[in-house]
Amino acid sequence: MLAEGEKLLNDNVRDRVSFARYNFFEPQPYRNAAAFLMRQCTHDWCDRDVVTMFKSFVPGLEGSKPSTPLLINDIIMPQPGTWPRHAERAVRDLDMLMMVGFGSKERTKEEFEILLKEADSRYEIRNVHATGPMGLLEVYLK
Repeated sequence: MLAEGEKLLNDNVRDRVSFARYNFFEPQPYRNAAAFLMRQCTHDWCDRDVVTMFKSFVPGLEGSKPSTPLLINDIIMPQPGTWPRHAERAVRDLDMLMMVGFGSKERTKEEFEILLKEADSRYEIRNVHATGPMGLLEVYLK
């Protein structure tokens, strides 16, 4: 996975992006990062495990500038009735698959917020970028 990610980098960002193995159940060892990214990690874990993941990023965020975000790139479930029916049905079907297959779920912004606050009361979602199922939460430590 690391080698595949590095192949995708272009010359404009190659010197600013690094990939490393990391167990997201252990305290984040990296400091002075510009950002931390979780991509499609939360949706196939139960709430308890997601809280543990979010707790593990706190040391890395504390050891970085206050402007360093934790970027969570995952499906962000819509409020019922806010998307076209076919689009909402597709993500709700995926939600059911996560429940049956992994005992987990897709989450709304509000559900992410609850888990983040449970992990550390200083977590704050400042921006949500979502125009479809995949979204990006910009999360900071206050």
